[in-house]
Amino acid sequence: MKITFCVTCYDGDVHLLEDRLLSIYSEQTVQPDEVLVITSGVGSGSIVWDASKPNLTIKTFEQRKLPGGARNQGGKFAKGDIVCFCDVDDPIHPQKCEIVKKIFEENPEVDALVHSYKFNTKEFNTYDPSEIPIEKVTEVDERWEKEQNYVFNPHKELPKTCVITPSKGDVHHGHLSCKKEIFNDLKYREEMWLGEDGDFCQSIVKSSYSLFYTPLVLINYIT
Repeated sequence: MKITFCVTCYDGDVHLLEDRLLSIYSEQTVQPDEVLVITSGVGSGSIVWDASKPNLTIKTFEQRKLPGGARNQGGKFAKGDIVCFCDVDDPIHPQKCEIVKKIFEENPEVDALVHSYKFNTKEFNTYDPSEIPIEKVTEVDERWEKEQNYVFNPHKELPKTCVITPSKGDVHHGHLSCKKEIFNDLKYREEMWLGEDGDFCQSIVKSSYSLFYTPLVLINYIT
């Protein structure tokens, strides 16, 4: 099962791309089979192609796309069986590819996986991949439907996934990993700005696909 790390990069974050690629290639305990960079609102001359990095693909879109649209392009161009989304400004757990690959390979019922999210720390715990807890998401969070007029600030609070696990624990999204085939049926809302993962999670739960959650911090949001 091949994994594509899809990194979204916007015009103001191009200066972070080199460090993000370096961290993926030098720190991941298991290397992704493809690193796909989707740049949004970035001129084609702004990205320097590093031919020394294996399996690297960069797709440049000069017209700025919102997060939902950028990730749809990631799902479209990804060559892996699993698309693992991450942003250029969010530190990625060194075991992310290892854990995601193991979960999907050993749990064929998993179509999509949402990860935990943490603020203001650069520290990651080390996990034994054989003891990774996951639980199936079976409900959508109807409270989210009533809060559409609420202006969410990602730098002040954790973003919701807008779904509920059987344990009723707090589910905060750290971006999604899912089978590429999901993009044959489901898409992010192109116009979505914030909360696009929560919207997509709801779509999965309401579909024939199976969404699972792992309470591990695989993304750190550094403000």
